[in-house]
Amino acid sequence: MVAVVGNTQFATQLDITRSIRLLNLQLTKQNQQLGSGRYADGLVGVSQRALELGQLKSELGTVDNYKTAVQTAQNRVELYALTIEEIIDIATEAQDTMIKNRDPFFASTAAPQIQMNSLIDRVGGLLTTRDADRYIFGGSNYTTSPINGTVSNLPVVYPPGGGAPAAFAPIAGLGSYPSGGYANATENYLNPGTPAFAAAVYDEFLDPTSVRLYSDDNEQLTYGVAAGETGFQRLMDAMIRFRDATADITTAPQSYQAKVDDARAQLTTAISELKSIASRNGYKQQQLKEVMERHNRSQDVLKVRIGAIENVDIGEVSVNIKNLQTSLEASYVITRDTLQLSLVNYLR
Repeated sequence: MVAVVGNTQFATQLDITRSIRLLNLQLTKQNQQLGSGRYADGLVGVSQRALELGQLKSELGTVDNYKTAVQTAQNRVELYALTIEEIIDIATEAQDTMIKNRDPFFASTAAPQIQMNSLIDRVGGLLTTRDADRYIFGGSNYTTSPINGTVSNLPVVYPPGGGAPAAFAPIAGLGSYPSGGYANATENYLNPGTPAFAAAVYDEFLDPTSVRLYSDDNEQLTYGVAAGETGFQRLMDAMIRFRDATADITTAPQSYQAKVDDARAQLTTAISELKSIASRNGYKQQQLKEVMERHNRSQDVLKVRIGAIENVDIGEVSVNIKNLQTSLEASYVITRDTLQLSLVNYLR
């Protein structure tokens, strides 16, 4: 009789011990899920949808990569916007300088050449703006500075004497340099500043659509602003015309005034062209913003779908933990009571 009772008590104790271990294990997993908000690896619900989960995470990674590329483009077009705005301010300042110095008598004491050289170099410096190791105004040749050193150090483009130089004729498009008649200082300020330089290399500084971006699997965007665009050509040429005209202030004042009027009229047109460039860049900013918003929405949808597979119901987990704690406490009570049993208690 005693042996049977002993075996029964021992078996009960073993069963309770196993129960306690299982409850502790389950409680640990539930606490982990509560802390992470996700199902533990290997649960049936997750493993059955592993393929779908992998595909969703792959799509999310692709969206993240596109977002990174679009963010880089957004940073660059913002840099374009700020730089172009500053160049327009300098052009307006140059216009004021031309107006104030149209009178040869006033100009003879105001050192307008020095003033204009300073403005020329400020524009040249802005056109060499870099994003990391990339010259953002370099067109397709973004590893090379598009500007030929310090522009104000260039030799005279328009010699003194005579009337206003020939009308400005821009290098208007790819393949147009050096063939065709033109009159401007582009060959002097664009790197490397020699008419003998290969036309194909000038083309690199003329192409504003050379920067391309895959914003989605089936969508490609172009953006960019190039130092050789007509607006910049006309601006630099107008300022250089005025700079070179200052040689006539005392020797040929009437010629000086004619050249100033020519440069100022050209500068007015340049400012309008620069504003058009700024508007085009603003459109690209808006376009990239819309692409980023679309990717953000896709990212949110994918995260929700992934969460539906991986994430636990916090309320359900909390209830499970409470139930497991209650069961565990009951098991401890049974264990305590069992350990207090004696032969006398059994015989009673």
